[in-house]
Amino acid sequence: MKSDKAMGELIRQLRKSAGMSQMKLAEKIGVSYQQVQKYEKGVNRLSVSRLEQISDALGVSANLFLGEGDALKAADSKGAYKGLSNDEGKLLMLYRRLQGKKIKTGFLEMLDDVVKLAERKR
Repeated sequence: MKSDKAMGELIRQLRKSAGMSQMKLAEKIGVSYQQVQKYEKGVNRLSVSRLEQISDALGVSANLFLGEGDALKAADSKGAYKGLSNDEGKLLMLYRRLQGKKIKTGFLEMLDDVVKLAERKR
């Protein structure tokens, strides 16, 4: 199992990637925003039931917090993302943090160009 601090950092990253404030997460799980701050800093230990509430609120699998493996078990509310590697999960989280359609489109076009360039060099 991850340390309290590591779980708190993961909660913070997932919350930010979802564009959610501490206040909004607190509201969704029925605690104060100060309590969310304590969870994110690793000051307060999380129960399994609270982890389940947080994972539901953030749209990820609770296994993400409990597992030690390399697979990022990110899932949206429909379960569309499962078994992503850590790098794939990070890429998705970063993409979700991008603001605006033009920036997202530009990023995807750039990534497409990088992939094409890499394929030509093979």
